[in-house]
Amino acid sequence: MEKIYSTPTIYGTVFYYGTKCATAYIDEKGQTHLSSKKQKRPLIVHKHFFIRGLEYLVFGLIAFFSNLSQENFNYKVSKKVNITAKQIAIFVLGVFSILLGVFLFGFLPVKLAIVLSGLNYNMFIKRLLVALFKLLILSFVLLSLKLFPAFKQFYRFNASLDYNEKTGEYKKPTNFLNFIICGFFVSTFVVSMIGFTANNIFKPIINICATIICFSLTYELLLILERYNWGKYCFSLFLVTEKPEQTEIYCANCAKYEVKLMRNDIKIENGQLDYAIAYAEAKQKLITAGVYDAADMDWLMCEVLGCKRSELKFKSKITQKQYKDLQNAVTKRAKGCPITKIFGRTEFYGLEFKVTKDVLSPRMETEILVEEVLKKANSKSEVLDIGTGSGVIAICVSKFSGAKTTAVDVSQKALAVAKQNAENNGAEVQFVESNLFEGLKKPKKYDIIVSNPPYIKSEDIEGLDVEVKDYDPKLALDGGKSGLEFYEKIINNAPKYLKNKGYIFFEIGKGQKAAVEKMLEQNFCEITAIKDYNKIYRVICAKLKTRGIKNVKSNRKN
Repeated sequence: MEKIYSTPTIYGTVFYYGTKCATAYIDEKGQTHLSSKKQKRPLIVHKHFFIRGLEYLVFGLIAFFSNLSQENFNYKVSKKVNITAKQIAIFVLGVFSILLGVFLFGFLPVKLAIVLSGLNYNMFIKRLLVALFKLLILSFVLLSLKLFPAFKQFYRFNASLDYNEKTGEYKKPTNFLNFIICGFFVSTFVVSMIGFTANNIFKPIINICATIICFSLTYELLLILERYNWGKYCFSLFLVTEKPEQTEIYCANCAKYEVKLMRNDIKIENGQLDYAIAYAEAKQKLITAGVYDAADMDWLMCEVLGCKRSELKFKSKITQKQYKDLQNAVTKRAKGCPITKIFGRTEFYGLEFKVTKDVLSPRMETEILVEEVLKKANSKSEVLDIGTGSGVIAICVSKFSGAKTTAVDVSQKALAVAKQNAENNGAEVQFVESNLFEGLKKPKKYDIIVSNPPYIKSEDIEGLDVEVKDYDPKLALDGGKSGLEFYEKIINNAPKYLKNKGYIFFEIGKGQKAAVEKMLEQNFCEITAIKDYNKIYRVICAKLKTRGIKNVKSNRKN
């Protein structure tokens, strides 16, 4: 099986397998991102002695600098100039490295050797001193870079490429950064010791040839160390590694197992599987199905593993049963089934609710509706929730305000789910089977009426996302020809069931604000519209006009 190669970047790690490349990097918010792509060619095509080391040097350098800054740094500096900040950074880094290299590895070692050896010492001693000074300076530079946070993280990512958490050892001598440093040490020493005094025209050519030979032979030596598991004895690993934290290990594992997934190298040993392999496989299936979302992916993993999102990065193994459960969940999600319906539960306003195919999966925006109702409700209030569905609004209002709450729904199956949710959350709610107000006693009046009615136009339902139109009950979606049918019915009848100066609250769809406000104006005042997290008007609140007073001015907040 073809060998996997690896290299660190400033923000993450990259693994190569043939023409396949998997990258995991950490963004400025600390979130890990995983991506995979195909390259034009593998890092190493030929398996022949000497040639493969040269290929690794040339194409490894190209890949290394190409991935050095990751996506975080790849933005346009100017709209007029088609140059990215990454390209500028690489250019500046290259120029600075050349100038620094000329001084540290050219002028300075020679000067020190002359000072210490004197002019009367033989040429061999001088060359040996120059070589040793160069190696000492290089070691000092690499160690000094650990003082800078960016390089320290870079070294941690390098160590994470093949880090053994049990032994604390880094055993991958052929990772690209280590290969480059080892090759540089060997070639620097050899070229310094050769010290040809030949014609200046031939001297650079001889030095270049010697450097190429040194790098190729260094690669062969590193292969031997890796083959016999002697990588920990590779001296240069100490210079370019730093003990990785859990974040770097997690990041490296994600990229590593994405590559293993590409080559179908998935193994279940002792009833357990590497977490990162399972994650990469699940993610790839969802990407292929076109339903991948990073937050949903973490939510799905948390449900399967029974843990919090913050604990995911510390997971290293999953059981065979968890892996099977994950595969089943991913298969359903790939078909469009929402995660709430896959696991039959969801969290809303800090409480857990059961959801089934008979009820609408509660949306985060509906929490805004609950918050607005709670501003007006108290333990003395009487609240009516129309079209309760899973009961989330009625239960939250009852539990957090102590209000006497009644919830109605036309669906017996939905009421069964709502009753179970009320019992599970310790909320006292009276449930009534009713088509809007029809099943209620007319003399009964409430301080607050709240509703999240169906508001999708009948003709628009087929155009909804699969997870809505195929997994939410049509009864909870269809708002009639205009999408406003239920608002009109509730608003027209609400004054009969509201106490004097009572309030009415609605969740509305995008673009429905003006139409619902117009319906409210006849019998309600103090009409207020509230935007959701996406700056869309989502909630409307209004107060019943004082009886016997006409033409009360409406106070609207736009």
